[in-house]
Amino acid sequence: MQELLNKVIKDPIHGFIDFNGARENELKNLLSDPFFQRLRRVKQLGFSDYVFPSAAHSRFAHSLGVYKIAKRMLTIIEPEGSSGNWSQKAEACLAAALLHDVGHGMFSHAFEKAMEFFLARNKLEDEKRESLEDAVDHEKVSRKIITDSTIGKALTNFGGTEFPGMVRDIIKKADKNCIYTSVVSSQLDADRLDYAKRDAYFAGVSSGGIDLDWLLRNLKVGENGDARFLYVDSKAYISLEQFTVTLFQLYPTIYLHKKTRGLEFMFALLLSRVFELIAADDVPATGLSDTHPFVRFFRDPSNLDHARLLDDTLFWGSLHQFREASDASVSDIATRLSDRRILPMVDIWKVADEVLASRSDIVELTAKARVERIEAVCKAVAARLQEETTIWSDGCYYDTYNRPIYKPMGVVGGNPQQINVSVGGQILDIASISPVVASAASFNIHRIYYDDRKVRKVDDLKKFIRETVDAELARIEDQTSAAAGS
Repeated sequence: MQELLNKVIKDPIHGFIDFNGARENELKNLLSDPFFQRLRRVKQLGFSDYVFPSAAHSRFAHSLGVYKIAKRMLTIIEPEGSSGNWSQKAEACLAAALLHDVGHGMFSHAFEKAMEFFLARNKLEDEKRESLEDAVDHEKVSRKIITDSTIGKALTNFGGTEFPGMVRDIIKKADKNCIYTSVVSSQLDADRLDYAKRDAYFAGVSSGGIDLDWLLRNLKVGENGDARFLYVDSKAYISLEQFTVTLFQLYPTIYLHKKTRGLEFMFALLLSRVFELIAADDVPATGLSDTHPFVRFFRDPSNLDHARLLDDTLFWGSLHQFREASDASVSDIATRLSDRRILPMVDIWKVADEVLASRSDIVELTAKARVERIEAVCKAVAARLQEETTIWSDGCYYDTYNRPIYKPMGVVGGNPQQINVSVGGQILDIASISPVVASAASFNIHRIYYDDRKVRKVDDLKKFIRETVDAELARIEDQTSAAAGS
């Protein structure tokens, strides 16, 4: 009978996703819920398959992978749980691992950016604005689904009336000292451990890899006051260092790729314009019908049944309607998206890097000083550009992002939200012992995307950026020389 209760799902990353015993198979039933099934139709990497053709894996598959790793981590916390005797907290952790992404919108954060564009250009009553903001906030939507939907009912039937709140609070990180919270959400969690392997695999890129089995084999449980946490001995810390570097390198390689970010910008432009037309009660101009899910969502954003219909396939299935829209902006961007004609871009960082490389004093700068100088120049140039009204317009978009290799906490004795390593009997933050992690390296982007239908003075835009880069570098050099002279 026990064999009948052991179910497996084949996975290219982990081999098998196991659901063992009656309790785990009750959790497996969550996969059939419409809200969870929706994740099949939400790609993990949004538009990345426009750049990496095989990167079309779903958040459904990723969520299963997170469950698998979370379960392996929990066997270290509760060894007896592997025989089906999990505590209620561990069961909540497993449910949270499955459901951590259940509220993600189409194309992930690009959906939030679309609403941000719309709200920045349009004045709404506070109540309406707040409801729209909440409806695209994937963390808030996830929590609402977990407590107020069919998933919430299933969780209540599984673990009692308090159980959905326990699952929600783990995802919400309500208790950052909780070891179960750290399994799902920390700097070394099941979420990151899965997507660092899965995203690289499906994109077909090599970023050093992660020795997941060795890392998990060496995890141990420690305590520091009221906090319990996972840590490794110093002999295995290289695996953790490898993990932080691999994850860090995926940002320039995949997540912040210039083409992907350009496509996300176009999507946000298109959808924000669609929202404007719906708000103006001019739905026909969008090319959509009055009963289309986008229209229903905008008019009643707090309704989870409307949100459930919003997935990547809905957008692609509506693209031909957008192409036929009477509104020129909607039609043009939709056509560009379907034809993969990505809006052009000027990379301020690249310009600053090239200008700095041409200067004779570049050899005197350390790598860290060089990056800091370029970062300062890029910020100054972007700020000045946005004040230049003869060049800057609503057809321009400043895309910036900073991703550090790690966020050190420096808690001696261990903490659930940091990566912990035991050295000489003392548990330390990995940044305290790894020179690579301690380097405080970060990857930054400073790019100007522009709509070439609206921005006519492209040569002036590029000239302004280069000249301002030159001027800012000269200013910084003068300041450095003056400081040295004094």
